[in-house]
Amino acid sequence: MTKLKITPLTQAVGSQVEGVDFSKPFDDDTVRQLRAAFDERGVLVFRGIDIDEDAQRRTVFTVIDDPFEVAERSPMLVSNKVKGGAAPYGRLLFHCDNMWARTPQPAISLYGVEVEPPGAPTLFVSMKHGWEILPKRLRKRVEGLEARHGFDDRYPNRGGDADVIDSRMVEPRSMTRPVCFSHPRTGAPLLYVSQQATIEILGLPEAENEELLEELFSYLYRPDAILSHDWHEGDLVLWDNIATQHGRGSVALQGPVRTLRKVTGPMNIAPDEQIKPIYSKVLAQE
Repeated sequence: MTKLKITPLTQAVGSQVEGVDFSKPFDDDTVRQLRAAFDERGVLVFRGIDIDEDAQRRTVFTVIDDPFEVAERSPMLVSNKVKGGAAPYGRLLFHCDNMWARTPQPAISLYGVEVEPPGAPTLFVSMKHGWEILPKRLRKRVEGLEARHGFDDRYPNRGGDADVIDSRMVEPRSMTRPVCFSHPRTGAPLLYVSQQATIEILGLPEAENEELLEELFSYLYRPDAILSHDWHEGDLVLWDNIATQHGRGSVALQGPVRTLRKVTGPMNIAPDEQIKPIYSKVLAQE
């Protein structure tokens, strides 16, 4: 029997996992423990491992119980140095990737390919925890309300400044979901609003909308609810992109190298749908 060492990183979200053998397919005990920790803690952190893209993808697809697909050899890199790197510099506000999608993207992973300290941390919060700590009066106020997420021109980026990366796609995209959204796999209630991507809570005047969102954010983004991951080469971080939001501290264009390989779970999009974002901050083309 495989016994993993799984250590909570904060009270609200995240666990560090030790004892996983990435050199071969996971045995049943490993799969069971990883899936349980993923659903309960939202973020799994593995330190100091050496894996290729296929092993990274296998891990992602294992925890969400989806058939493993061999990767094409064109990995997505989040980097301030590699030409074509995604979100190359600046700061990212809290969000789930592609909150406008017809079905939520279930999981995301990043692997530290080349990292020079001190690097900008990736930050995580649990929307399950956000709902759990919400006062009863606020729960009652938002139950039955829906919010629209995505962008008409650019993402709203509430609380952003000139250092925040803005992004858009060619066509506007948005999706409406309940403010109290039930996780499609676990059934857990989630406080489903975000700084970056929530356009509006439907049916409210603008001033009331902004006031209510700010109050909800005050619980969701409480300092003691945030997990901050400082990157090292060989780190693998895997998170539930439905139940967990991520953000990022500011990456300097001329700062230390920060190149992370990104592998995601499947997302339900049309075959001809283009989802490559246009960033407000890009690397100079050489």
